[in-house]
Amino acid sequence: MAAKRRPPMVPDDTAPESMRAICRNVVVSGRRTSIRMEPLLWESLGEICRREGRATNDVVALVDARRGDSALTAALRIFILSYFRHAAAQVPVPTARLHMGLAEEPSELLPPGRPQSQVFKRALTIFADDEG
Repeated sequence: MAAKRRPPMVPDDTAPESMRAICRNVVVSGRRTSIRMEPLLWESLGEICRREGRATNDVVALVDARRGDSALTAALRIFILSYFRHAAAQVPVPTARLHMGLAEEPSELLPPGRPQSQVFKRALTIFADDEG
């Protein structure tokens, strides 16, 4: 059963634009489906696709194949978080700069069909079976 949205407390009380979910169509296993995520998540998924040299549909299909019984949108959110956590873990941060935050790894534009990066592979392991 789908979760019901709570109505705004005041008619003019709406979420900021950055929090409003955007619905986009993707093709997974030859079938079109809609995915609803916030703009930041769509931008993050786009950045992963650019870094990995893959189409959005391809990345979504890979996540879909590993998600088990989780909802596709939830699996994508977890994958996006996992990807950037693994990417951030690879960036060495000198002790003197810890208070300054993480430096971002430069994004490479990769040709389509390139093998999966180690960060991408590790991010996909979020869907691995815990039993074995």
